[in-house]
Amino acid sequence: MAGRSDHLARARSFVGGRASFVGLLAAALLLGACRPASTLPVLFAAPEFSLVDQRGRPVSSTELAGKVVVANFVFTTCTDICPLLSGTMSQVQTGLRQAGLLGSKAVILSFSVDPEHDTPPVLAEYAERFGADPDGWRFLTGDRAQIDGLLMTGYKLGVPPRVPGREIVHTNRFVVVDTRGQVRWIPRADELDAGQVVEEVKKLAA
Repeated sequence: MAGRSDHLARARSFVGGRASFVGLLAAALLLGACRPASTLPVLFAAPEFSLVDQRGRPVSSTELAGKVVVANFVFTTCTDICPLLSGTMSQVQTGLRQAGLLGSKAVILSFSVDPEHDTPPVLAEYAERFGADPDGWRFLTGDRAQIDGLLMTGYKLGVPPRVPGREIVHTNRFVVVDTRGQVRWIPRADELDAGQVVEEVKKLAA
């Protein structure tokens, strides 16, 4: 009789333990499903483009569908704000890689505002300085008119094009585009840190 009681006790303990495990698993899945969605507003549709990257590969806006894009505008001979922008973007790259998002669910784009000088080989050398993953962080160059259009009207940053004899003028803003090709955030570099960007990308990619 005592043996039967022990057997029943062990059975109840097993069932109870299994039920607890199932409950914990369900709670974990529920918490994952309830990750806070991004509260960033939809600003406008991101522009279309067709350019080439630091390896000479064509890159178009259509191939980015379904991925979150973090973009900025730089040029390789810039000695003031560009190294800071690229340094911050390098930190964003690290965070996205650690989150398992870089290349698969999120991509970084750096558009050159000096495309005549910034050829693919020049961009490749610049990219190496910041440890850029060529499949996750792509430096883009191409037609001057197209890049000026992206800067001023496509992403609505309102920056004037370069005037001969004048220093190149660009922007210190980042652009975050969601998986549906909608611009969601255009923060100034001095208003954010890399961690903020990574957290927003996680929400937009979820």
